[in-house]
Amino acid sequence: MSLWKCPGQDRSFWKPEDIFESPCPHCGQSIEFWKDDITLRCPNCKQLVGNPRFDPGCAAWCSYASKCLGEMARAIQNQPQIIRTRLEVALRKRLKPEDRDLLNRSLKAAQRAEEMAMAEKAEPLIPLAASLIGPAARIKGWSREEVLALLAEAGIDENTSGSICRLLEPGGDQSNPYRRIIDQATA
Repeated sequence: MSLWKCPGQDRSFWKPEDIFESPCPHCGQSIEFWKDDITLRCPNCKQLVGNPRFDPGCAAWCSYASKCLGEMARAIQNQPQIIRTRLEVALRKRLKPEDRDLLNRSLKAAQRAEEMAMAEKAEPLIPLAASLIGPAARIKGWSREEVLALLAEAGIDENTSGSICRLLEPGGDQSNPYRRIIDQATA
């Protein structure tokens, strides 16, 4: 019996170009990286140097990412664009093919909310998520528990999920600074 190993980490699948040299950005000394090295200490100046070819793309979806990458996996999985993609997937799973117009309206609202938040230099996750889920939740009559389950499926933490739900409630949280963005994005 052999133990399964991630193909990206199993060196028997590697190619010669998966081990390479790159100059230290601090002193210019050549550093040998293996493709799974996240950072290495320069042997010359002892500065910590990031692998310029490290591709953590699998960490966005792989359930074993934390075993390979540790805390870095959580940081990758919590990037707004990754969460947005997971949230869109969760929404698509809950909507039926005949809900195509509703899905398109929700996607456009989320895009507008994200653009408005970025223009105002505000964190885009809450207005984006509320604008993406809000129209479907209202039209489909989803309960708070159903919305929380969808947010959890997308990997959104409980505190942020609570803020999103409060914004989605009828007359919801008028004092919230995201309220205007959400109202304009979903209009």
